Formats: sequence, C-alpha cells, structure tokens
Amino acid sequence: PYTKYFSPMTLTTHAAIGAWIGTVTGNPGLAFLIGLTSHFLVDIIPHGDRTLYDGHRKGTAERRARIYVTMDAIVAIIVVALMFSISHRSLNPMIAAGIIGAVIPDLLVGIYEAWRTPFLKPFHRFHFFFHNIVSNRTGDIALSHALVAQAILIVLIQKYF
Repeated sequence: PYTKYFSPMTLTTHAAIGAWIGTVTGNPGLAFLIGLTSHFLVDIIPHGDRTLYDGHRKGTAERRARIYVTMDAIVAIIVVALMFSISHRSLNPMIAAGIIGAVIPDLLVGIYEAWRTPFLKPFHRFHFFFHNIVSNRTGDIALSHALVAQAILIVLIQKYF
C-alpha cells in the first residue's frame, strides 16, 4: 500500500508545511487554524516513528528518542531559515502563524510526555488517535524510508514557497 512509501511527518516537515500554508492564506488566524489542522491530517500517514515512540514510552530507548527530537528541532529551525533565505521572503504574521499552528501539537505532546500535565491528557489522546489511525491497521514504515520521503516533500514545498 501507499503508506509503505509515503510518510510525512517530522517537526521539520510540519514547519515547512506550516510556512507554505502561511504564504497562501493571507490571514494569520486562518494560517494558524489550517496549520493546526494540517498537523493532524498529515500525522495520519504512517511515518516511521512508532518504534521510536514505543521505546520512549516503555523507557527502553529514551536517549534515542530525545536525540531524535532534539535533532529534528534543530533541523526544523535550519530548514525554515533556509527556506526564507533562498526564497527571499520575510517572516510575516501569516507564515509565523502557519508554522506555529503546524508544530504546536507536537510541542503540547512533548509537554505532556515530560510532565504528565493532567489538562493535556485529552489532547495527547486526541493527537495519537490521528497519529495511529492507519499505522494500527497497516503497521509503520522504516524510519529511514520516512526520512527520505519527508526530505523529498520538503524540497517540493521549497520549490513552491
């Protein structure tokens, strides 16, 4: 099935999609809402991080999960900065809102995971409902394949940014 080969989503990919959404909406509120919605819709596609998350949750691969998340955040910042430098666009409220909307769900999940904040528990469940809706049925893909697919998607987004 297609899910074995197509696999967004890292923070980097969410941020790139959010930036693109911001460029096409023309409205910060709309960019935020569409960016937020895009996060959940794109997370439906299996994207190779299920084993990593399971290792984090069970405590068997905590260090690996932290390294992955840290590297992803650094790469996200670099990719978004490069998108702006290559396209000669400036960060405007629409683009910023699109990026924030697209990445904030993972930030909230991270806060919940780190501190088990009770009021975020329903959001955590909601997020993983979308995250696992397909992969629970079809399984996940290899993380290496997912990262290659996401890199290609980011390049395509950059082309139209």
